[in-house]
Amino acid sequence: MDELIPGTLYLVATPIGNLKDWSVRAQEILAGVDIVLAEDTRVTGLLCHNAGIAVRLLSFHAHNTRQRIPEVISQLQQGHTLALVSDRGMPAISDPGQELVEAIWAHGLHVSVIPGPSAAITAFAASGFPAPFGFWGFLPRHGEPRRRVLAEIAQWPYAAVVFESPHHMDRTLMDLNTSVGICEIVLGREMTKRHEEYWRGSLQALVETPRSWQGECVLVIGPRKKIPGSSEVDWPQLVSRVERMIEQGMHPNDAIRQVARDNAIDRRELYQRLHGY
Repeated sequence: MDELIPGTLYLVATPIGNLKDWSVRAQEILAGVDIVLAEDTRVTGLLCHNAGIAVRLLSFHAHNTRQRIPEVISQLQQGHTLALVSDRGMPAISDPGQELVEAIWAHGLHVSVIPGPSAAITAFAASGFPAPFGFWGFLPRHGEPRRRVLAEIAQWPYAAVVFESPHHMDRTLMDLNTSVGICEIVLGREMTKRHEEYWRGSLQALVETPRSWQGECVLVIGPRKKIPGSSEVDWPQLVSRVERMIEQGMHPNDAIRQVARDNAIDRRELYQRLHGY
């Protein structure tokens, strides 16, 4: 077991789904520190109970950050050891832990990271998209903040990772389709669990595919390609490619969708040119 360093805040990763991904080191750190700061004490309490770990829990979430940070700083200055966890994955990535870590640095105190599962890294690794990538976490729900973030993602030329709950997936996909436009996207759902699913295709196809969303989702929006103007596209060549794919047994809609996706062109215009409209 690691020897705990007095006055240190440990950032401890927890499983994003599969409990077997939780490291022995992470569990030992939680068992050894004086206080565990938890996003939801019920979630962390159950996780630790099932692992046979006795911990002293203290809530640390978006609604009590201002109150808690001075308390944590005081505890560390007295030489106590504390750990910070989120409900799932690495803390201080998509939760208020970032503000705490910044305060730790500002006060000349110590931080140690006990790495482990991360939903953003897991989904990006599965995407097949090239680095770099940007991470936005959960999108704002309403108004100007949401529009601003959607505009940022639309202008970001590389892959972008966002989180979304099942209740808001349809709306978020439609908003992304409107703001980002033609691109590839990877959906990660129930990652590391029994019903894990990864899906890759065009954003438009995902919008048009009826689904019953279950479990929190991670979306990896692919790097944006420069969309050529209609006059720059070699339409006869692309139409011929679609026709060959159909002759080889592919469904016409699937062939059109794939060629449009591969060449970052409008699927509807390709359809019209294929049928001579």
